[in-house]
Amino acid sequence: PSPCPQIANPAHSPQSNIDHSSRRGRSPPRPQYIMILRSLLAPLAFVAASLVALPFLVAADSGRGETVAVKLDEDLYNRALAHAAIMQQNQPIDSITDRLRNGDAEALYEVAKSMNDSGDKISSVLIWHALADDGSEGDDYERYDSEEGYDYAGHVPSAMALGFSYRDVDRARSLHYFLMATSAKGKPHQAAMYNAGRLYLELEDPSAALAYIRACATLDREHPGFARPQLSISCKKAYETLSNELVEYGDVGLEEAAECFPYAHLDDFPKQGSKEYNEFHKAMEHLEGYAAQAARARRPGEVMTGAALNRAKDHLSSATEALANFRSSHREQMSRLQIYLVGYVMDRIKNLSAKLEGGGNGSDEL
Repeated sequence: PSPCPQIANPAHSPQSNIDHSSRRGRSPPRPQYIMILRSLLAPLAFVAASLVALPFLVAADSGRGETVAVKLDEDLYNRALAHAAIMQQNQPIDSITDRLRNGDAEALYEVAKSMNDSGDKISSVLIWHALADDGSEGDDYERYDSEEGYDYAGHVPSAMALGFSYRDVDRARSLHYFLMATSAKGKPHQAAMYNAGRLYLELEDPSAALAYIRACATLDREHPGFARPQLSISCKKAYETLSNELVEYGDVGLEEAAECFPYAHLDDFPKQGSKEYNEFHKAMEHLEGYAAQAARARRPGEVMTGAALNRAKDHLSSATEALANFRSSHREQMSRLQIYLVGYVMDRIKNLSAKLEGGGNGSDEL
């Protein structure tokens, strides 16, 4: 491959001291009990149809303003130069070929966009990959949510362009480019947050959808320099729509109900580390204990009897008591969705307890 000159993006976003301890742009990050329940409990089968009908959002945000090394195949680079010459003939663009030869990332991005609009989809996508890919790409989009130390070093507008390019043909890959666009530390990308949430919903993960859409909806509170008023309004409406859908139609399963809860309040109740948060977390710890017992009982030739059965019953009883106390003490502070989720979890626990009393282990309820 023939390397282009060092590519610098001269336009940049304002600096910020944002705490990006959460990979999903969430506040708070996923509690530990969720990660444990994820490995033990049943998958979800839910899509909110009305939110899926909402459009994806585009924002003309600039990149990081830092120098990035870009390598292009010689033939691809020559195609870009030839197209840049055509662009200059058709419209008054100031020396785009010179900018391209000098390694201007924005010029290369603009040329790729024009090539895409002209029908050369393959060349444009290859150029966007050269600009966007920072060496961390893979097929497992979930890793962008789990690695808190990841700081995206590629070209954000190109990552967004790839998110749209793959949207209709490979939703998982589309998602991970939107996630990458949200992952430059100190530079949250509001439209990418929304689009990631939108795709998470299509991929049947409403807790992640809630987290990202909430992050988009509340960005104007803590980091107004990165928020656009119309996008904030759209995200707030989308968050309200999804919350209502979950209340009305969300038979999501015990795992997903637990995952949704921390992101089910627009004002972040209960805040991580607070007394209320610890009260809810205690109930989830009892569910962890029950899930562990049920998982052992699912092994071939094993059933839940004796001391194990009593421990399982105790965990369910304690979880129910903790959730009932939490709901009665904090009902006024909870959102409508949170009230629904706590009631839903308590109903599922009741079903688990009934099956234990009937001689089963209740694992099919998980």
